[in-house]
Amino acid sequence: MKITFDKSPANKIKSDAFVFLCYEDKDLLTAELKNIETTLNTEILGITLEDFSGRDTEVEIIYSNDKRIILSGLGKKDELTLEKVRKACARAVKKANDYKIEKVAVEIVQDESLKRTIDVIAKVQTEACIMALYAFDKYITTAKEKRITIEEITFFSEFNNLKKFAKQIEEGIKVGSIIGKAVHCARDLGNEPSNVLYPEELANRIKKLGKQRGYAVRAFAMNELQKMGMGGIIAIGKGSKNGPYLIEMKYNGGKKGDAPVVVVGKGVTFDSGGISIKPSAGMEAMKMDMCGAAAVVGVFEAVTQLKLKVNLVGLIPSVENMPGGNAIKPGDIIKSYSGKTIEVGNTDAEGRVILADAITYGSRMKPNCIIDLATLTGATVVALGHFVTTAMTNNSDLKNEIIESGQATYERVWELPTWMEYDKLIDCDNADVSNMGNPARTAGTIVGGMFLKRFVENCPWVHLDIAGTAMSNSTGDYIPKYATGVGVRLITHFLRKRYS
Repeated sequence: MKITFDKSPANKIKSDAFVFLCYEDKDLLTAELKNIETTLNTEILGITLEDFSGRDTEVEIIYSNDKRIILSGLGKKDELTLEKVRKACARAVKKANDYKIEKVAVEIVQDESLKRTIDVIAKVQTEACIMALYAFDKYITTAKEKRITIEEITFFSEFNNLKKFAKQIEEGIKVGSIIGKAVHCARDLGNEPSNVLYPEELANRIKKLGKQRGYAVRAFAMNELQKMGMGGIIAIGKGSKNGPYLIEMKYNGGKKGDAPVVVVGKGVTFDSGGISIKPSAGMEAMKMDMCGAAAVVGVFEAVTQLKLKVNLVGLIPSVENMPGGNAIKPGDIIKSYSGKTIEVGNTDAEGRVILADAITYGSRMKPNCIIDLATLTGATVVALGHFVTTAMTNNSDLKNEIIESGQATYERVWELPTWMEYDKLIDCDNADVSNMGNPARTAGTIVGGMFLKRFVENCPWVHLDIAGTAMSNSTGDYIPKYATGVGVRLITHFLRKRYS
């Protein structure tokens, strides 16, 4: 998809449809319609607007002379947010796609009440348009028509002093394009079936991306993991014929010697639950148990193209959790990379076991901080649904930065406590720590985070449980069904704010 910015007046732009975002306030809506008529040298008949009032859920396509005009509502002006801008743009381009339009021109919003620079607004609009036009259809062989017909989006602006803002708009569109496409990359990985994307294939794809983007990739297979003492990754991965991997990614955009930011992503390419097998209903979605890993790959896609001045390390412990003859069993005790022993109370609590090794490995790099992303617990969905990512941390400053980035991107984050009373729930009689809480099913999300906390060695750390946000059961304005790519925009925003 081609994304451009045209400094020409709208009536000089060659496009199949023009998108305008409109307020619900009656006087502002009237003024905007008059502005559209002037801008496009056309006339809008009142009868065509009977079903459109500018509410923040509305979108309407109208025909005026030889022009197709798409109006998308922003709601009340005094209630405007960046998220409403995102959703309005998303609804508009999806409407255009429904009509099989190929070229769309989208107006950049002008509103001082957003209290954002114009490059941020342009970035947000660009991201939203790209994210809304996502389809995972590579395996469909019988479809006669393309799901996505839009081939080009041209942004334009009616600013009186456009020359003053043109560079900012262009920069915002460039950044938004990079981030939006990085989200698509993460979604594609999350949606791949597990017979296609297993740990070795994930490693190979990341190696290929590393060559394209200029970052180093190492993939440690079973024999190397054994030499390293990665007992947690080995234990979970050994039940499958597809062996486990630890994938290490390194991008050196900062000064030599600067402490890196380490981002860890859970890479369970399929989770059957192992010997503690899951119910069959819904198990097909467990190909997406590697959405944390997918987010890490998406972050690298964004950071390397944005050329952020940061030393960034990505760590992906990748396994299939299968009930094979060599699989780990409840009651087994394993020795982790840290040296701590883990008693397995339930083989379906596998993500925390592989993450423990990766987090310890990252800790020993003496990082600036560690951020892990994982579809860790179903308990977070029970507690908070699909609207928020849960966070646990040992550092309030890092947590505040992540929460702020969550608000800015609308990939919102909610903190859970790390009180010592919860830590005691993972004590056990036969090993240093249990991978299950006692009693079982008590504070499940917190127990998972407390387990990981024990493997962090002297560095700021935040754990993000994305089980509720990484996978969607329905389609939203710019969130697709299935893998959402959550975490890419959140972590990229955090890194841009720190290291741009």
